[in-house]
Amino acid sequence: MTVEELKDFIQQNTEKEIYERYLLGQDVWYFQENIKEEDPLLYYDKFKKFISSKLNIHFHNISIIGSAKTKFSFSPIKNFKEFHENSDFDIVLVSNDLFMYFWSAFYHISQNQRIKNYTSLTSSVFRKFISVKDDDPHYESEALKSWQRKLTEFKTQLQLEYKIYSDVNYRIYANWESVESYHLNGIKKLKEKLNETN
Repeated sequence: MTVEELKDFIQQNTEKEIYERYLLGQDVWYFQENIKEEDPLLYYDKFKKFISSKLNIHFHNISIIGSAKTKFSFSPIKNFKEFHENSDFDIVLVSNDLFMYFWSAFYHISQNQRIKNYTSLTSSVFRKFISVKDDDPHYESEALKSWQRKLTEFKTQLQLEYKIYSDVNYRIYANWESVESYHLNGIKKLKEKLNETN
């Protein structure tokens, strides 16, 4: 798929159709590009089973998103930027329990220190998700130390077993309705920007 073909599809289809085809589908560009010895679809299943076992999240509540999934970024501000060696690898985890764990942890942190990126974090929480990066400075807190230990071991295994060497970002959503709402809104903005340039 070329960027022009993607732009045509976005302009000719609804936000929901774009979301279902490119963000919910089983095709993962990163695996298709880098995994030659196995079927990429089966590899994606194996990848999700691995995360499910390590993070105790249901298999169907795990998804790769972003440019690792589609080759091109769907962010309205990134102008269809292609995945490259310095790109982040974005993973969606849908778990109300995990969302509430992070909500509670950040609440406790805020009682004793200033939350970095406070406005961005509260905006995300309002929309029922929390973005977590490998280098999040809040991991130093007692509230998130157990998650940091889990991620340190997990990341090493992820790199060795699944050939993922990019920084991994986790976006933890309370439910699938919040996933859909966030991405439909982003796709709507992307369509509007495309229409403005044509």
